[in-house]
Amino acid sequence: MEEVKGLVVSNHDLVYNALSFSTAALGIAFVYFLVSRNRIAPAYRNAITMSAMICGIAAYHYWRMFSNFSGGEWNEGYRYADWLLTVPLLVAELVVVSGVSKEVAKKVTPRLVIAALLMIATGYPGEVAAHGSSDRTLWGAISGAFMLYVLYELFAGEVGKTLKTQTGEIGKKLNNLRYLLVFTWGIYPIFYILGDSTSWLAEQIGLSPEEATTVIQVGYSASDVLAKAGYGLVIMSIALSRSESEGYRAA
Repeated sequence: MEEVKGLVVSNHDLVYNALSFSTAALGIAFVYFLVSRNRIAPAYRNAITMSAMICGIAAYHYWRMFSNFSGGEWNEGYRYADWLLTVPLLVAELVVVSGVSKEVAKKVTPRLVIAALLMIATGYPGEVAAHGSSDRTLWGAISGAFMLYVLYELFAGEVGKTLKTQTGEIGKKLNNLRYLLVFTWGIYPIFYILGDSTSWLAEQIGLSPEEATTVIQVGYSASDVLAKAGYGLVIMSIALSRSESEGYRAA
């Protein structure tokens, strides 16, 4: 069977369509957040601006990945360049709508942003390391440790404590937002492991190297749409609820 970039046609098409869909979905989300910004009270507009930035940055990098893949090339650096810019913004925008005081926000946001940057920066060496190598395991574990720290701050740290005090509809939405973050972030390591065809999990499922490549690229793409566009929609819903509860009415 014909192969394109090491993938048989059926698997090549899955990756091709996943990259195409993600480019479109993130591009549409970028425009939506941009034009919806004025519906939000000024105090929370930064969160919507960050959602637009996140989706715009991701759409650009997905377009680059889609173009390269269509031309028979691949550069994993585009995905990590995207994450390096967008993941810190994801945690920062949650702080904006969480209800923490300005003093707490000024203290905790830099910690979360730095941890998010280190999570991505240490994940890249593992991603490009040889499958089955100790380097892949080591860097994956280090990256995972930074991810656990961010989740700790959001559930048990100062942000987490503030979120627990939120009640009513806003409290429910904030709680859903945290769990969406846990779900979307939690499946990235799973796809990272499945992307290594020599890993225990991939071997148990019986993934070939080609299938492992397909799973990781399609999985990362689906996760990115949920973690960026989907996450942004929940952020916007919270910002709208806060705006309305404070009496703001869009012109």
